[in-house]
Amino acid sequence: MSAEQAVVTRDVLIVGAGLAGSAAATVLARRGLSVAVIDPYAEFPPLFRAEKIEPDQAALLQSLGLLDKVKQKTRIISEIIHGRAGRMLRRRQIEQFGISYCDIVNQVRAQIPEQVEFRLGRVEKITPDESRPWVELADGSVCVGRLLILASGMSGRLPEQLGIEKRMVKEELSMAFGFMLERTDGQAFPFDAVTYYTGTLADKVGYVTLFRMGNAMRANIFAYWPAKDATTKELLREPATALPRLLPGLDQLIGSYAVQGKIEPFKIDLYRMQQCARAGMVLIGDAYQSVCPSTGMGLSKVLTDVDVLCNEFVPRWMAAGSIATSDVAAFYAHERKNAVDDRALRLALAGRDSVLATSLRWRVQRLVRAWRFAHGG
Repeated sequence: MSAEQAVVTRDVLIVGAGLAGSAAATVLARRGLSVAVIDPYAEFPPLFRAEKIEPDQAALLQSLGLLDKVKQKTRIISEIIHGRAGRMLRRRQIEQFGISYCDIVNQVRAQIPEQVEFRLGRVEKITPDESRPWVELADGSVCVGRLLILASGMSGRLPEQLGIEKRMVKEELSMAFGFMLERTDGQAFPFDAVTYYTGTLADKVGYVTLFRMGNAMRANIFAYWPAKDATTKELLREPATALPRLLPGLDQLIGSYAVQGKIEPFKIDLYRMQQCARAGMVLIGDAYQSVCPSTGMGLSKVLTDVDVLCNEFVPRWMAAGSIATSDVAAFYAHERKNAVDDRALRLALAGRDSVLATSLRWRVQRLVRAWRFAHGG
C-alpha cells in the first residue's frame, strides 16, 4: 500500500451503515472525531429485522441523542392486550414505538453530521493494525484510520479473512414471519398491540405479536420449525389456510382478518464470534453476535454496543494514540456489554425450549404457565 492509495484517512473507519454503524458514526462525529463510513447503499433498503422500539431501547436512543428524529416515523403503542386460546387475559400499559427497521436506520443516518465521509462501495479486504488499520474497497481504493469498526451485520464475510470464528450457538434457532393484517370487514383494529399465545405446542409457534406501524397493523410470528419445513411453504403460499391452524382462536380476539401483501420469512441462526480481538479493529452489533427477535432485545444489544464503545472506550483509545489487542479484548469483556449479550442468548434458547423441550423442568414450567394464563396471571 502506497501513500497515494490512502485516499481517505480518518480517526475512525466504519464498515457498514446499518443501525450499529450509523449510530456509531453519529456519536463519534459529534465527539469531534473524523469519521468515514463505507456501505453499498445510499439509502438503507427494506429489511425484516427489529420493528418495535422497547422502553429501554428508547432510553438508549435518547442517551445517544438519536431518539427525537427516529420518533418522527413511529406509531406510539400505549397498551398491549395479552391473549391466549381465543380470549383476552389482561391489558398492560406501556410506551413502545412501531417502526420498520429500514426507517429506524434511515432516520439515524439522517443525523450523521455532514463532515462524515460516506463512501458508497463494498469492502473486499480488512487489515487490522495497532495504529493504522485499513480497508480496501472493490474499486481498488484504500481507506486508512486509527480505529476500524466492523458493523457489517449478519451476512458479513470479512472476519473470516482474519481467522475469526463464528461459533454457532444454535443453527436454525427459529423462524420469524412478518406481514400486514387487515380486518375483512374493512374496519380498523380497535387496539394498539396484541401479544397472542396459541395454547398448544403442537404447531411449534412461540407467539404472535400484532402492533401498529404507520397506518397499518403489523404482525410477527415467532416459530420453531426448520426454514424448509412444509409449514413454511404453507404459510407463505396459503396464509388464509395456515394462519387459522397455527393461531387458533385469534379471530375471536381481534375479529376476522386477512393478510395484506406478502409474508416475509426470516431464519435466525444464533451465533457469537470467537477469538475476535484484533489490534485497531472491533466488531459490533450483528457482526459480533446475533439476537433472536422473539426476545425483543435486538436493538438493546446493538445500542449497548454503540454506547459502551463510543462513550467509554473510543475516547481512551484516541487519547492513547494506539489500540492494542488487549484494549479491544477489554471491550468484548465489558461487564454491561457482556450482561446484555449473555441475556440475549439465554432468552433466545429459553424461548425455544419453552416450546420444544420435553424435559420434566420444561413440562412443569408449561403447566405453570398454562395455569397462570387460565387464571389471568
